[in-house]
Amino acid sequence: MTTRQWQRNLWGTWAAEFLALMGFSATTPLWAYYIQELGVSGDAVARWSGIIISAPAFTMAVMGPIWGMLSDRYGRKVMVMRAMFGGSVLLGLMGFARTVGDMVVLRLLQGAFTGTVAAATTLVASTTPRERLGETLGKLQLAVFLGQSVGPVTGGLIADMFSYRATFWMTAFYLFIAGLLMLFVVNEDFTPVSHETPSGSLGQRVRLEITALFAGSMLGLVLGLRFALRLGMQISTPLLPLLVQDMLPPNALRSSAAGLLATVSGVFSAIAAPIVGRWGDRHGGRIPLTIATFVMAGAIGIQALASTYWMLLVAQVFLGLAVGGTLSIVSAYIGHCAPEGKAGAAYGLDTLATSLSNAIGPTVGGWLGATSLSLPFYVGCVATAVSGFFVLKLPKDNFRTYANFRS
Repeated sequence: MTTRQWQRNLWGTWAAEFLALMGFSATTPLWAYYIQELGVSGDAVARWSGIIISAPAFTMAVMGPIWGMLSDRYGRKVMVMRAMFGGSVLLGLMGFARTVGDMVVLRLLQGAFTGTVAAATTLVASTTPRERLGETLGKLQLAVFLGQSVGPVTGGLIADMFSYRATFWMTAFYLFIAGLLMLFVVNEDFTPVSHETPSGSLGQRVRLEITALFAGSMLGLVLGLRFALRLGMQISTPLLPLLVQDMLPPNALRSSAAGLLATVSGVFSAIAAPIVGRWGDRHGGRIPLTIATFVMAGAIGIQALASTYWMLLVAQVFLGLAVGGTLSIVSAYIGHCAPEGKAGAAYGLDTLATSLSNAIGPTVGGWLGATSLSLPFYVGCVATAVSGFFVLKLPKDNFRTYANFRS
């Protein structure tokens, strides 16, 4: 692929991902409030918030590796479009939900049919020169973080000005436009790499393919770190809007205030991702990943101790910087560990690791939060700090040597 073509694909995918994530993240600060509108009250709000936030992750954990392997066979562009158009339909339907049970079902379907970040990452990683992988995936993460920055504050404003339901319909529109961008702007010249197709059932073929991916590489360690780092952050996710609710007076714009926290985090993640990714390309990823991990742990701990809304804002600055660094570095590791023609399968496993942490973290956090709002933040801080010591097991070499690393 020519330089002009892979760069056009990068920026076309970049624009589509920005719109998609702006849509998805618009609902992030609203779950605890929306389910109260659907009839949930009292201590059940924290528990149902955890369930609603976690629900897509369970089905995405199952479908992520399957979609990834299908992308290696049939192309990556079609998988991005599947995720965006599917998400548009499902998010639009959420705006018509009548009970919290309706939301759980739709969120489970969302996990099964979406996953735009993994699909877009696979597409970009498979068409980017390997020596530019860290920087390029950092740029793609920039789109993700900018979308996640703009989305919550716009979603909060739409909710405060119109209704919670209007935010879901706005999200559906964003995702539809993103799908059209992928359809008309991105051009994938896809030829599947010839591999011997293993015999047996689907489950047996999936197990054989996963075993081949792990053989002779450090992919298992990298995916374990992805899971642990995401888990530490996600444990506290359902409780942040409830902290805001406790800190601000009843007549305050709580949806907008909760959205602003996510916006601040996203802005600083967007700043950090390409810078840290370029650092990893030139000097190796272990040092920046170690620093980012311990900064993340500290930021989560600050939220546990916060007594004012402004302390939460400060914590989001450092959390955003850390998240941007960890995501760009870990995504580059995975791209370098993937055998030729197997990027989709590798990033599918990344989706599995991310989805499991997204499923377990908010569910556990929601139950812990029913006892104490600060407890999930303490647990997340400790879990993230422990992960930092496992980062030190990564080799010091530059990225280009990682695919041949023998653990």
